[in-house]
Amino acid sequence: MAERLALVIGSECGELPPLGFTGELAAGLYSAFTTVGHWLPIGDGPVLDPTIAQLKRSIKAAFGRADELGATLLIAFIGHGFTTNDDDFYLLAADSAMPLDSDSGFHLVNAVAEQLSNTRSLDGLIVLVDACEAGTGALGAGNRWVRMLEKSAGRMELLVASDYGNAYDGCFSRTLLRTFDSGLPGSGTNLLCADLTPELNSACQQQTPRHLSFNGTQVRRGDQGLWLVPNRSRSRDAVTGRPAAGLVDHLVRSVSLTAGVQETLIDIVEASGDRLQALIGPAGAGKSTLMSLLIRPALVDTLSALTAEFITAAVFLDVASTIESVLVELRDQLGARFGAEFTAVRQAVQAELTDRERFSAFEIEIVRPLHRLRTAGRRIRILIDGLDQPDEGCRNSVVAAIATLTTDERLVHVRVIVGIRSGTDVVDHPDIAHARRVHLQPPSAREALRELTSTEGTIPDGLDQAVHDLPDDVRGGWLIPRLITEIDWRETRLDRTDLDDLVAMRFHTTRQRPVHADLALPVGALLAAVGVGPTAPLSLIHEALRRLGRSVALPQLRDAIVDLGVLVARGHPGQDNERIGLSHAAFTGSLQQIVCAQWPNAQFDAHAALAAAFDTVAGPDIDVYAHTAAPRHYLASENSARALAFLDAADTKRRPIDNRASWANWLVAFQDSLPPEHPDLLAARDRFARWTGEAGEPFAARAMFAGLVEDCTAMFGRDHPLTLLPRVQLANWHTQTGGPEQAVTMLTELLDLEQDEREKLRIRADLGFATGQAGDIVGARDQYAAFLPELERLLGPTHPDVLHSRDQYARWIGEAGDPERARQQSLEVVPLCESTLGPEHSTTMWAEDSLARWTAACGDPDGAARIYREVLATREKVSGVEHPFSLMTRQNLARFYAGHGDYTAALDLGADLPAIWVRLYGPQDRGTLDITRNVAEWTAQAERAR
Repeated sequence: MAERLALVIGSECGELPPLGFTGELAAGLYSAFTTVGHWLPIGDGPVLDPTIAQLKRSIKAAFGRADELGATLLIAFIGHGFTTNDDDFYLLAADSAMPLDSDSGFHLVNAVAEQLSNTRSLDGLIVLVDACEAGTGALGAGNRWVRMLEKSAGRMELLVASDYGNAYDGCFSRTLLRTFDSGLPGSGTNLLCADLTPELNSACQQQTPRHLSFNGTQVRRGDQGLWLVPNRSRSRDAVTGRPAAGLVDHLVRSVSLTAGVQETLIDIVEASGDRLQALIGPAGAGKSTLMSLLIRPALVDTLSALTAEFITAAVFLDVASTIESVLVELRDQLGARFGAEFTAVRQAVQAELTDRERFSAFEIEIVRPLHRLRTAGRRIRILIDGLDQPDEGCRNSVVAAIATLTTDERLVHVRVIVGIRSGTDVVDHPDIAHARRVHLQPPSAREALRELTSTEGTIPDGLDQAVHDLPDDVRGGWLIPRLITEIDWRETRLDRTDLDDLVAMRFHTTRQRPVHADLALPVGALLAAVGVGPTAPLSLIHEALRRLGRSVALPQLRDAIVDLGVLVARGHPGQDNERIGLSHAAFTGSLQQIVCAQWPNAQFDAHAALAAAFDTVAGPDIDVYAHTAAPRHYLASENSARALAFLDAADTKRRPIDNRASWANWLVAFQDSLPPEHPDLLAARDRFARWTGEAGEPFAARAMFAGLVEDCTAMFGRDHPLTLLPRVQLANWHTQTGGPEQAVTMLTELLDLEQDEREKLRIRADLGFATGQAGDIVGARDQYAAFLPELERLLGPTHPDVLHSRDQYARWIGEAGDPERARQQSLEVVPLCESTLGPEHSTTMWAEDSLARWTAACGDPDGAARIYREVLATREKVSGVEHPFSLMTRQNLARFYAGHGDYTAALDLGADLPAIWVRLYGPQDRGTLDITRNVAEWTAQAERAR
């Protein structure tokens, strides 16, 4: 949590009649702010009945501490207030005495102004005053504090209990506490001072509260980061606690519920029998806003029968979204919605998996748990907005996931609503052709302007007609009017109007302020590079700014972000993990034009700065963003090698099937960024093919490598180094698909062509394996004996490639007729594998399997059986009972029992293997035929022995 400091003061003045409630209410506010709002307390509790010296000292110290930490400061005062000379408002301390002056009272306006002038890093100020005659203070603050903040780009909220009259019985503070406890259904994720004013007016009718907000911008609701406590009415929203909550706040702020909007909402809600609905409309029409209203139906009178539970989970896609990020959002939101029930079904899914690497993460983490959540009458509704936003490769994976959610017979209780921009390819994607389509008709520009200006302010003469003359694709909806209401028309001339012009005018409204003049352009460039949605951590943007030569304090950056208003979407505003991005895709191109007109290399420099920032800042929020966005920033800054290395590192933490899905997504990005002959694009194709094979599709991998070889041969020639690499891989997949003889021929030729020592040794290892698979056991043994010392010298004795080759060497030694030497080799390799790779690594388990085999061959069947059983138990624990490696290990143990005459034990272990093999791989698979023949033989032998 970002530093947010709270000072709460309850003060009774000895010269005035006692109020009797200051201590109680100060304690209540202190507790609410520190426990519910997570404000850090200044002191061990509220400051009660201070002297004037103590009051001044505590407030001065609070400002100093907040400035030192770059923190937001909240000061709450409950007690006596008094106005003199119609202009001077004082807070009274225990020893305050008449006549009041700066020695005997705390002059709120002047004293706070003094402290503001001495701060440099204050990240916003909130002042709450529950006292009589406080309206004078609000008026004075409006005159003096605002002038100061205009020069320094600060942000401030002042909420007072009264105007020029009395405040009664602590009604102000009691209403705050009651509202904190109950929440406000019509407000956002967090409660702001602006949210509380109507409640105070309603509850405290004998007094008139006053509210003053300043954030340096045309946005009239203030800084969303200056919040008091979380809004309890939002606790059951699907997106509560997620970055998208800030985006939803942004979307529903000042929403106008026209008849068309309400009819569309009712249409979607009533179509409950359709498993998939697609809301389709042009940019700015209000699709995301309408989605947000489904998340918060209490904002719509016609949806009053619905609760926040109506939508179970919601995902707002952006340019960086991947199937992995969608999975995480859905998993976390389902966990928040169903709690222990979701935890239990996930555990049950894990327990039932018989092959932990066969199924996709989406199947395991989302589809199967959703299936187990099915109960009579339950409907699980999922929103996925912005289906047109992700890059093509990532988008296709998300579309496929949506198709599964809405067609799989296990999920008939699941409903999905997607938002799609009209005119994009995804509208006609065949995987969502079964969707019920809802076409959103945006309000006319004049209608939207009329609705917004009735609450937000006036617009200049002639703008109504100018907006009416906009092109059809940008004229309708709420996007244009919202831009218009935030433009400072005092400083802007209306010559011509299109979307780019309006974005430029809105950007200029911020940039024209002297405090933001140097910062606005680089911030705009970074926002354009990040793209849509609250995705990029503010700390990363802060570091990227530094790398662009703009070193500023974090509060100054937040000042500029707040000032940009409607252009920016914020997640977790005011917190350490705050994330930002553009609020709408339509702004991206416009903002790029603005910054590039004055800074031609802006986009390259922005991407490069963001990419470099990953090397400096760290944390869970940085890791989450990097996982989906870092390769994009690397590619856009022409550092494809870093993109490749980043994705390779990510591959080490995932299963092959998930790596294949990842590369299916990212390959498109590489293809869009690099020419066909670029080595890193060829490497990306290599990775996709490799993980396709590792994920269980060896013939598809072989075909991919054949295509890669063909393309490289056409571009570079058959013997070029960039062609040799995929030729080696193609040969290896021939070995894996039953063609070791062809692989031997291919690898033998390649061995003579390769010049790099390391690659030549890898080819020799591959050739040795293919030679053995082709039936030349002695040849394989001799080849391994020749290259292993060189491989170990080059890579080191504990390199995974060396350990794997040593295990294979033991195999060929044993199969060549020397089991004792093979066992000795295995005895040396197994401890190295366990200490270097870990006991659950696949290479370690294969080495142990080999050790069992050669232990048996050396006359120790009991020792062999023990090792086999240990390996099988580990295999089934790590990979599941039906993973191919688990089945092979079980088959090896069954064959061991049969080889030693215990056919009953062999059948106990392996009788069901043929049926499993047929189900998984088909009746004609070579493994199916082998194990079927084995079981038939064991059955016959067991009957013969009876």
